[in-house]
Amino acid sequence: MASTRFVAETYRRGGSSRMAWNRRQRTFVFVFILWVPAFCVADSAMDDSGDVERRPIPAETIALELANPVTLLASFGIDYEYRTYQGDLPGADGLDSQRMVFSPSWPIRLRNGKNLLLSARIPINGDQPQWNPVSYLTWEEFLIRQAPAPGSDPDSRWSLDPATGAFSYGHGNLGNVSFDIGYGGISDGGTISALNLVNVAVTSDDLSARRGQWLLGPELILGKTTRWGLFGFRAKHLTNVYGEGDQELDYDTNETTLNPFVAWSLGNGWQVESSPVILYDWEAVGGNQWYVPVGAGISKTTSFGRVPVKMALELQYFAVSPDRFGQEWLLRVNLTPVLSTRQLR
Repeated sequence: MASTRFVAETYRRGGSSRMAWNRRQRTFVFVFILWVPAFCVADSAMDDSGDVERRPIPAETIALELANPVTLLASFGIDYEYRTYQGDLPGADGLDSQRMVFSPSWPIRLRNGKNLLLSARIPINGDQPQWNPVSYLTWEEFLIRQAPAPGSDPDSRWSLDPATGAFSYGHGNLGNVSFDIGYGGISDGGTISALNLVNVAVTSDDLSARRGQWLLGPELILGKTTRWGLFGFRAKHLTNVYGEGDQELDYDTNETTLNPFVAWSLGNGWQVESSPVILYDWEAVGGNQWYVPVGAGISKTTSFGRVPVKMALELQYFAVSPDRFGQEWLLRVNLTPVLSTRQLR
C-alpha cells in the first residue's frame, strides 16, 4: 500500500500527463520531425539533378543496407520504446515506461573502400519508474542492481531495504547522449566488420537519476551478408572514465553488452528481424547482473516520394532479468527515413 500511495502522490505532483516533457524537449522533437523529411527531399533532389535517367535503388537493397551496422546509407532512426517491469521489490510488477530515441547515422566512404562510421543516440525519456530508498533520493535501474543489502555497507544511504523504500515515477527528461565513431566495412566475400569507440556523455536533465559519469568503451562488430539477408553481432564494454556519479554515492560502471542481429529478407522490402541486447553488469549484486531478451519483429521498407523509409515493429521478452527490478517486455516501433543514398550509387 505504501508503494501505491507513493506512485499516486507522484502523479498528482507531476500533473495529469505521464509524458510531461518540458518545452525544450518538445521543441527538440518537433524540430527533428520537421527537419528530417525536408533534408531527405533536398538530398534526393541533388542526387537526381545530375542524372535524369538515374533509376531509384530497389527497396530490397535499401532494406538490407539499413539492417547492416556498417551501411553506406545516411539515416535518421526514430524509435518509440514501451517497457513493462517485474521484480521482487514492492510495487515492481505492473510498472511501465516510455521513451523516444533519435539515432542519426552518417557514414563517410574512404578511398580504401572502408567507411568512417559516425552516429549518435539521443534518448528522450517519458515516465521512468525509480526507486526511492529515502524521500530525498531516487535510483534508476543500474543503482537498484548495484545497491548492497541492509547491513552490508556502512553508508545507510547506499543500501536497498524493501521495507523502507517505494517506487515513484520520474517524468520527461533528456537522457545521456552517446556518440560513436568507428571504422569498418564489408569485404568482397560479404564479411561485415567494424571497430567503434563509444562515448556516453552526461547530458541527462534528471539529476536525481542519471549516472553522473562520462562512459567510454570499445565496440566490435562482426557479421556476414548472405543470399537471404545478413547476421552477426555487436559486442561492447562501457566503463566510467570521468565523474564521481550523482547523489554522493560510491559506484562504478562496468557493463558488457552483446547484441546479436539477424535480418531475413522476404522480398519487396519486407524483412523479419531480431536484435536483442544482452547485458551483463559486473558491478551488480548477485541475481541482478543479467538481462537476456528474446524476440523478433517485422519491417517494411518503401518510398514516400523520393524518400526511402523503413518502418519496423519488434517485441521482446526478457527471459532473464534482475531479481530486484528489471524489464519484462519491450515493444519497439521504428521509423527510419534515409537521409542520403549517394554513396550507394
